[in-house]
Amino acid sequence: MSAPDDPHGLLLYDYPGSPCARRCRITLIEKGLAWDTQTIDLSRLEQRSPEYLAINPNGFVPTLAHGERVVYESNVITEYLDDVFPERPLYPDDPWERARVKMWQSAEAAMAKDFRTLMYQRLMGPVVRLTRTLDEALAAARRSTNDPADLAWEERVWSLAVLTPDEEAQYEDRLAKWLDALDDALAGSDFLVGGRFTQAEISVYPRVAMYPYIRIAITPERHPNVARWMKRLARRPSFARTLSDQDAALLRLSKTPILPWLGRALRKPAPERSISERLGLAALKPLFQRATRPATPPDADGSGAAAPIRKPANGRIPPGPVPIEPWPAPTDEMRAWPLTLYDYEHSPHSRRIRMVLAAKGLGWKSVEVDMHRMAHKAPDILALNPNGELPILRHGARVLTDSALIAEYLDRTFEDGGPPLLPHEAFEAAQVRMWLALEAGTHKEFRPLFYLHVIRRELEKRGTTAEDLEDVVPPGVHPSHLDWLRDVREGHPRFDTDEVLAREIILGKLDVLEAALAGRDHLVGSASSLADLAWYTRVDTFAALGIPLDPERHADVRRWHRALADHPAVACGGRGGVASG
Repeated sequence: MSAPDDPHGLLLYDYPGSPCARRCRITLIEKGLAWDTQTIDLSRLEQRSPEYLAINPNGFVPTLAHGERVVYESNVITEYLDDVFPERPLYPDDPWERARVKMWQSAEAAMAKDFRTLMYQRLMGPVVRLTRTLDEALAAARRSTNDPADLAWEERVWSLAVLTPDEEAQYEDRLAKWLDALDDALAGSDFLVGGRFTQAEISVYPRVAMYPYIRIAITPERHPNVARWMKRLARRPSFARTLSDQDAALLRLSKTPILPWLGRALRKPAPERSISERLGLAALKPLFQRATRPATPPDADGSGAAAPIRKPANGRIPPGPVPIEPWPAPTDEMRAWPLTLYDYEHSPHSRRIRMVLAAKGLGWKSVEVDMHRMAHKAPDILALNPNGELPILRHGARVLTDSALIAEYLDRTFEDGGPPLLPHEAFEAAQVRMWLALEAGTHKEFRPLFYLHVIRRELEKRGTTAEDLEDVVPPGVHPSHLDWLRDVREGHPRFDTDEVLAREIILGKLDVLEAALAGRDHLVGSASSLADLAWYTRVDTFAALGIPLDPERHADVRRWHRALADHPAVACGGRGGVASG
């Protein structure tokens, strides 16, 4: 959507086929806002270009420019829009309902890790391999980036080597089970939270609508509630208007046997393909070339380079700070509710929640969940958090998941327990959430390094061999997680690229941190925030992962890290914390 008369100076860095960008477009329409668009062509890795990384260091779409302000990560953007444009709210005012909406956002983000991987194996890889030679695919990528990790990933996608056939089946099974949980949540209700349309629908629907692309059908027989929910939402004007031509074409193709046939045919070496397979591939190639034609025209010089990426510009933005409405003070009854943290000593996400609890002067009981046994993937923990991730916090009967949400819930619920850790101004709060998103963006690289150098060490310390794992892992853990842990114990967990490049990617994120801390003591504002605590717990693990902080390259990060070590919340947030049980 292009809006040259946009009265608010809103510019969305967008890609038509991105479910994350689509949820931002739906939100803008639902809120009655006009905006301008800059397309970032993911098919040419423009999101990894230096020009775009200068705007969004996470290297994803979407990004929103509000005048000169920049907000990235879709859920941060949608919450910022709700704070700054409070008419037609999409996030509930009620703190618990708001927390439930944000837990659906984190559930979708957790599911997306499996979805993206399977999509690259089953859809993007075959399409790229059909339409381009390997040299052509790498040449297209090099127009935007020369990063070795990006080029290695492009080669892996083209080679259809993102997942093995066994891993594909495991990913498909996990994604289908995620749909089972979504179906259960919609039983007896038309909406996910509070019996009404909220940001939860906008956050979850766009990616679930793409399940057919990866050959996972949503049928009334297995998922009647999801099928009904999707049919109703698809008719909503904001959802219908944001269905891109590319998505519409893929939806039509997904109802045919073409996509699975394409994957099977391309896996065969060229000499082993039958005559009918060769003829079929030749016929499909121009069809997919048209469907994947770059979303933006090349420069006039014919180089194939994308049009220049516009920079955020001064525009009409709200004059001065925009305050965020405070939450209601907890009742005496709520203050008496017990706090129970499902925890793992070495988890940086768990540690930051211990730090927040300590900073707020709250007592809590800890329940240790042994990640080195994959106990966080066992049925009893999945009953609390279907994402199978730590930490989990019980506050009375309420169960909260996702460390960023838990930290924010504690900070805003117990505001009288100490200085705020999330600013009470809309853009400053968005800046904190962006730092949390950037930190979460290290997951793909951090997770295999953490398991290789921390979890594996715990297994070795206990004398647990790869052969022992079937007896050590709790009953009911999905076989894919047992396979992952076995690979870890044997010293070769799966990296998207490799261990060296994973470290380099993390060091690049540290460079962003270094630049932000030049001449500053805090990442946002004039006091420590959730952004500082989250990054501290992450950085504090890097030495164990073989990522030392270079005294010259990361001098300001080292200074900031040393100063934060003396923060009361950091000092109290180790094992035990305040009045831990």
